Amino acid sequence: MQNDILRLYLKSRLSLFSVGEDYENAEYIVFGVPFDSTTTFIPGCRFGPLAIRIFSENIDYPDMDEVCLRIADLGDLVPTVNVRWMLKRVYRVVEKIIGDEKKPIILGGEHTLTLASLKALAKHVEPTVIIFDAHLDLRSEFMDTRINHATWLRRFLEKKTGKVAVVGCRDFSREELEYAEKNVDLLISTESIEKNIDEAVDRFNNFLKDSGKIYVSIDLDVLEQQGIIGVSNPSPRGLTYIQINKFLNKIPIEKIIGLDVVEANPLIDRGVSASHGAHLISYIIFHQRL
Repeated sequence: MQNDILRLYLKSRLSLFSVGEDYENAEYIVFGVPFDSTTTFIPGCRFGPLAIRIFSENIDYPDMDEVCLRIADLGDLVPTVNVRWMLKRVYRVVEKIIGDEKKPIILGGEHTLTLASLKALAKHVEPTVIIFDAHLDLRSEFMDTRINHATWLRRFLEKKTGKVAVVGCRDFSREELEYAEKNVDLLISTESIEKNIDEAVDRFNNFLKDSGKIYVSIDLDVLEQQGIIGVSNPSPRGLTYIQINKFLNKIPIEKIIGLDVVEANPLIDRGVSASHGAHLISYIIFHQRL
C-alpha cells in the first residue's frame, strides 16, 4: 500500500516530454550535454538541457502518448569542464546508441558536442548532415584553440563523410565563407530565404533526394532574435519558426538517424529559446507522424 501511494503522488525526475527510461524498447534515446566551457560570448547554455525538458512538459500532440512510449530519457552526461572529455563521452554514448540501432536526441549545451556525435555516426553510416545555424562554425581556430563552438564543423569536414548542408547562415568571416564554398555541399543563407523561400526550399529538397540517413542539428541562434535572445551568440535577422518548419517538413522522419538542439541559454531569456527548442524537437518527432 505504501509503495502504491508513493507511485501515485510522487513524480519521477524531469524528462523530455515526461517519458521514462525504457532503453530496450525505445526508438529514440534522449540525453543532455550540460557543457559551455568553450563559449566565448555569453555563458549559460549548460542549463539548456534542463530548460528544454521543463518546457517540453507543456507540449501536446494527437497520439503523443503512443509515440512517447518509443522515447527514453537517460539524463545528462557526467559533467566536465574539459572539452576533450566532453567529446569523448558524447562519442561513446552516441556510438552505443547507434550500435544498438536506436536514434540519439541530444540536448545542448554548446554546439561543439555535435562534432563527437557526427564522428560516432560516421563509424556506422555516411550521414547527410543538416545544420540550422546563424554561423558557419568553420574557423581554423578561435581564441587560441582549435576545438570550440566556432571551429567544430571545420574539424568534422577535415575528415568528412557523407554530405553537409547549412541552412540559415548569416554571420561568418571571409575565411569561413571561402572554406564553406569548397567543402559544404549546400549553403542556404538567411538572405536567400528572405528573397525567395520557395526557391530555397526547392534547393533543399533537391539536396535531400539522394540522401540516406539524416542527422539534424539545430543551433537555436538560427531563429529570429526578436524575443529569442536566449542563446550564447545571438545574431539578428534570423528565421521564423514557420520558415524553419518549411525545411523540416521536407525531411522524411524515417530517414532521421539522430538530432540535436543546442545553445539554449535560459539565464538570459527566462526560457524562450528552450521553449522553441522543445517545440522544434516535438515538431520533428510528432508532427510528421500526423
